[in-house]
Amino acid sequence: MNKKLLLLSVLLLTAVVGCKNKSNNSTSQGSNSDSTEQVSTDEAAEGTSQAQIRQVDPALSGSDALEAIKKNYKGKVAFFDFWATWCPPCRAAMREVDQIKPELQKQGAIFVYITGETSPEEEWKNSLTEIHGDHYRLTDKQWQEINNDLHIPGIPVYFLLNRKGEMVFSNLTEGGYPGNDVVKKVITQALNQK
Repeated sequence: MNKKLLLLSVLLLTAVVGCKNKSNNSTSQGSNSDSTEQVSTDEAAEGTSQAQIRQVDPALSGSDALEAIKKNYKGKVAFFDFWATWCPPCRAAMREVDQIKPELQKQGAIFVYITGETSPEEEWKNSLTEIHGDHYRLTDKQWQEINNDLHIPGIPVYFLLNRKGEMVFSNLTEGGYPGNDVVKKVITQALNQK
């Protein structure tokens, strides 16, 4: 009886806490920082953007990995989404942003998705057919270092880089999806900056 009560308490606590940072001992990803893998989708075949898996060197520290990722978007407007496959609020936010994403992508915005090894690799890859943008899967060490360095309380969290590489929007220390009105406004403002 006590074991059942303990198990029920742990499950309830897990549900209440939500999508706090999670770690495990999964294997690390490949080391080729320039390689990409396209994930085919029905919409990609129709000419809209698709998912691309991009690699970052697993030997880099968390902050260096994030800087390497950010350098890929110099001269572009890039919206960064920190998420995980096991995070219901992350997935709900993705469905919401999908309502505005195609229009913003046509204007030149890039959507960048970053997760860690707590997202099982096969589940992560399978989910990408529905999530158009650039995708990175960091090592647990990189993920934890970034979360600690940026004071991320939990996921999902977001930031936006303008063409100069400046962070012009962030909710990294607050968390949660800010809503389509806010996201569309900040991305549109960044796209209109010269």
